[in-house]
Amino acid sequence: MIILLALAAAAAAQPAETPRAFMERLYAYYGHSDYSPFTHPNQVFAPRLLASINEDSRLAHGEVGYLDGDPICQCQDGAGMHPAVTGVRAAGHGIAIVRVSIAWDGGQPTSAQFTLTRTARGWRIADVSSADEPSLLRALDASNRKARSQKH
Repeated sequence: MIILLALAAAAAAQPAETPRAFMERLYAYYGHSDYSPFTHPNQVFAPRLLASINEDSRLAHGEVGYLDGDPICQCQDGAGMHPAVTGVRAAGHGIAIVRVSIAWDGGQPTSAQFTLTRTARGWRIADVSSADEPSLLRALDASNRKARSQKH
């Protein structure tokens, strides 16, 4: 019993994962050829974004919906990806903005910005923006509204 209490106290004393460490850990998973953030999406995406992703999938009825790639790598396949966190800033209570440069073997790097929110289970991605898409969450929500309205 004393050992369990000591382990619990030690775990509670561990510093919380930083937004930078969260993103670096996510990108490290891409070293496994079969990694997908959609395998365990609740460990990656904030509840609001995850709900929009799930609705997009449901409304697509087995077809490709609005989301047709991986928003973290900004790709279909992460092979040859070389990501680097280039900046992190606090943006209010429990919110962080993380900038990432994503380079590819033989290609020009692109950049993405992730809005993270701290949940009870740690940092999660609340939104993604890039040069092509200022807000994944807003784009998904608009696409979902359009798909719902076409059903009626």
